[in-house]
Parts: sequence; C-alpha cells; structure tokens
Amino acid sequence: MPRLLRAFIRVYRFSEWTRRRFTPAGLAVLYVLVVATVFGVDTHRTVAYQIFGLAVGLLAIAALGSLRFRPKLTLERRLPPYVTVGEVFSYRHRVYNQGPHAVSGVRLRDELAERFPDAETLRHARAARDPQVNWVDRRIGFPRWLELVRRGRGAVIEQTNLLSFPAGRSVEVTVSATPVRRGVLRFERCRLLRPDPLGLVNASIGAALPGELVVLPRCHPIPPLALPGTRRLQRGGVALSHDVGDSQEFIQLRDYRPGDPLRHIHWPSFAKVGNPVVKEFQDEYFTRYALVLDTFGDAQSDVEFEAAVSVAASFVAGLEIRDALLDMVFVEDRAYRLTLGRGLGRSLDLLRELAAVEPCRGHRFELLAAHVLEHAQALSGCIMVLLRMDEDRRRLVNRLHGLGVQQLVLVTASENPAPEGKVAMHAIDPRDVGGSLRALPREAMSSW
Repeated sequence: MPRLLRAFIRVYRFSEWTRRRFTPAGLAVLYVLVVATVFGVDTHRTVAYQIFGLAVGLLAIAALGSLRFRPKLTLERRLPPYVTVGEVFSYRHRVYNQGPHAVSGVRLRDELAERFPDAETLRHARAARDPQVNWVDRRIGFPRWLELVRRGRGAVIEQTNLLSFPAGRSVEVTVSATPVRRGVLRFERCRLLRPDPLGLVNASIGAALPGELVVLPRCHPIPPLALPGTRRLQRGGVALSHDVGDSQEFIQLRDYRPGDPLRHIHWPSFAKVGNPVVKEFQDEYFTRYALVLDTFGDAQSDVEFEAAVSVAASFVAGLEIRDALLDMVFVEDRAYRLTLGRGLGRSLDLLRELAAVEPCRGHRFELLAAHVLEHAQALSGCIMVLLRMDEDRRRLVNRLHGLGVQQLVLVTASENPAPEGKVAMHAIDPRDVGGSLRALPREAMSSW
C-alpha cells in the first residue's frame, strides 16, 4: 500500500504540472508527441517520426519563448471572514505591477495546500460500496484517491480570464470558488500564467501567499418548534452555565468563611478593613437546553456524520432560545460543552466549532452519555442528533426520560427508527437534510 500511494502521488503531481505548464493546444501537441513516439519507432515503415520531430520542435520553441515572462508583480489576497460549504463565494486579489512595462494576457491561479490521504483512509474509501465505480477502479483505487485529495484540498477555485496590468498601477481581480467540505481552507500559493507567442506552453510565476478561511457547515431552515419552558435551578448562577466561573448576580459582601473560593475575595474591601471579605452570589432559575451531537461513527458512516453536523448547525443557527441557554455537547479527544445565550456565546462561535468537529474513534459512546447525564438535572429539554439507534443510545434516551428531561431525538438514517417509550424519534435522510427538517411536525417538540 505505501508503494502504491507513492505512485499515486507521483502521477498526480505530474498531471498537475502538465495542466499548469501547457495550454489546451499544448496538451494536444503533447498527446500527438506521445502517439508519434509509439508508432514512430520503426523509421523504415512509417513517417510518424517526422510528426515526432515537428512536435518536439514546436514545444521546444514554445518553452524557450515562455522564459521571457519575468514581471515584477506584488499580490495581496483579501478573503471573507467565513463561507458556507457548497455555496459559491468570491474574494479579491490586488495585483500591483511594479515594472516599467504593462503586462497583458495573464491568468491568475490560486492554489490550496494539498492533503494526501494515508493508507487507512484509502482502505476505508475502497471498502465503501459505490455502484458508479467499476471493479477495476475498486481494486486499484486511484479514482477514489483522487476524490479524497479533492476533498482534502477543500474547494474548487476557478481560474480567471486573461488580465492586463498597467505599469505602476494596481488592479483588483475577483476570483470565485466553491467549498466542497467544511473546515479550514488553507491557501498556499498564487501563480500567474501567460502563454508563449505560439500558445502552447504557459510561463509560470509563483509566489507563496498563505491564508486561511473557515468553511461553516451547511445550515437548513427549521420549522418553528415549541420549546418547553420549564425553568430549572442553575446552581452558581448564569456564569456556571459555562464549565468554569460563578454567578454574575451579585448580592452582597460578607466575611470570609473557611471553604470559600479564593476567587470570590473582594480585594479592595480586604485591603480596607484588614480581614478577608468575599462576594456572595445567588442561584438562579432559567430554561436551559442541550444539543447533543453524536460523533461516534465508523468509517462507513461519513455521509451520516456530515448530515448530523449539518442538523446540529441548523439548530444552532435557527433555533430561537430567547432568554434561555443552549449547550452544545460533543466528544472528540475529550468531552466538550459550549454554551450559547445570555451573553455567554454567539451562534457563529458554535458554528466555527462545528466546522472543525471530526468523528471520534478513540472513545466509547458512554463518555458522551456520562457527560450529558452529569448536567441533566439542570436541563429543560434536550435535542439529540444521533448517527444510529443502538442499545447504548437507547439507554441514554431512557435515562434522560426517567429524569424528566423532554427530548427531541433525530437519527440520521433513511428509515424511521422505532420509538422508545413515549419519546418520539424522527429520521433525517442524509441525502435530503433540508427536506427532512422541513417535514418535522410542530408537535415534534411540544409533545415532549
């Protein structure tokens, strides 16, 4: 497998080099050269060697002509703050011509960092069944490897048309791109290409121009759902809705008692009276919801996992929680709990976290279940986004139901899962997430 991967990388890099260095007409001459090489070996029986000599001569002259392109150009890329997967976006390049002569007939090509898949990733991709891939492709795996490279790159960037840059002036160029995955797009280089006078070989001038752009998961509209409004005691106040901190609802100052946290000490009063004085806070009651994202998927559930992330992002962006709190809970290398609402976070912050979340294969589902149950007493309701429904997940649903937590369970599966007691479960078609969310009845939450 490692030897096969190295061969894939060599073939891919050579293919990219030829596409960059040769124009469409130059590629046609190159193909003619290859055919003439095969059929022109015997010079006594064919005249294909003459075509071979003509093709070599044309490409050699074109390559020498391309060496004259040495402009003095400075480039600056201006990216938007964030984009959404699957949606076309535009950004700008500012190109400044520092040379004494105008430059024309130039194409701008932005290049993203390449991320080649490892042997394990390719093995899982080849194991997945796809009716559109024939037996030879499944055995060799090069088309699937190319698809993994394309997804690792993260976006398809369109080349610009022929441009002109006047001497001593700057020009803004608009570039369009389409992200094909969520996460971070890492821009690496920018190249300027100009064909030689014969129009066969491109002169290529490249410059390192690093940059990063966050691609958010796709969000779909969700129907207006009735949320339960039961208030629960939040021990420690509002700020304890985060993992650390204390209530911001200040009551009074009092003398220090053994066991009080040192961070509660009011230092100005301590300095004034000479004795430790602490700040006292009150507990509060308010509504709080949990959005639980199941990240425990296998290699064959990539489509279901991306659908689950899109569902979670849709609720983060579209759920109206008003004066409540929304905790997003998921597991990667450890359990994470991020809070939105009452001044403790923004929807964009949670969407950025969802943009980078990856499937968890180093832990068991019990880690997520234990983290949710630890905070269940403070929850008014829970939205469960699950990849499948098995015994471990049913156990968590039943435990939350027994604690009086009202639930909305969404499973990224094509068929409706069997209901668990009084808890309704709704299937989310991974290939039509938007349609599945629109089909949710308003009673999906009011029946909690």
